[in-house]
Amino acid sequence: MRRIAAWCLFAILISTSWTHCLGEASSPGLVMLCLNVGKADCILLSVEGRHYLVDTGYAATSDRLLEMLAHEQVASLDGVLITHNHKDHVGGLSALVDSSVRIDAFYAPAFCTDAYNSRHPAYAAAARRGQALQTLRAGDRIPITDSAWFDVLAPDRLNTDNENNNSLVVRLVSPDGSILLTGDMKFEEEYLLLKAATLTATDVLKVGFHGDDTSTSSSFLSAVRPRVAVICTSTAEEPDTPAKDTLFRLASFGCTTFVTQDAASAVRVVLSDGHLSVDLEDWHTE
Repeated sequence: MRRIAAWCLFAILISTSWTHCLGEASSPGLVMLCLNVGKADCILLSVEGRHYLVDTGYAATSDRLLEMLAHEQVASLDGVLITHNHKDHVGGLSALVDSSVRIDAFYAPAFCTDAYNSRHPAYAAAARRGQALQTLRAGDRIPITDSAWFDVLAPDRLNTDNENNNSLVVRLVSPDGSILLTGDMKFEEEYLLLKAATLTATDVLKVGFHGDDTSTSSSFLSAVRPRVAVICTSTAEEPDTPAKDTLFRLASFGCTTFVTQDAASAVRVVLSDGHLSVDLEDWHTE
């Protein structure tokens, strides 16, 4: 535990130097805001005036999700992407649908161990807004603007053993840089991506499976080589995360890692004009 705490302290110190050394971006650019919602994932992506939410945290943390959208003055989402059907990723979706936030599209992976019917949270949420759930698989693309888009890298088949390995894996590409988001992908899904040879270098990695030691292999990192990584987790909730082996592998590839539990509100990553900055934010003390 002390070694993990040391890594977290290292991340806090590095965050200051990243912002200081690389400077403030002159335009909004590509922004990734990773909310501190315990072990859960809840990520707001903003690019060229468009906003997408990737996962929604727990049902119990939905107030933080809505607070984030209000803080960022986001009244409309161009899309909500649910990476897989686990409560720490889809839990806040119902409260979001009940809110006044406009949602233009709902997305989920094409493969799921539970059938897509009225009982599935993503299917039900879209239906409550009078929309159809759009399912995605490897090879699909979500256009954002003329110069930005999501490439869908996975899944390309159903994994009946572990829903984590049905995670939606997307790469956001823009003129300002790229972000790879991996849901709770584990070694098995990583292997399929490596075999398909669809992985390329990325600027920012949202680490899979909360930084557990059954994800983020050396082979995977050799293919994506991120400059910065963000892990969404809480050691208090999941003592084995972030795993020291995962942190070591990231560091060995020259990647600077940040953990959401170290930010009172969220970890903000900004790619713009050749700059990459990271801040740990506390909205209540601004």
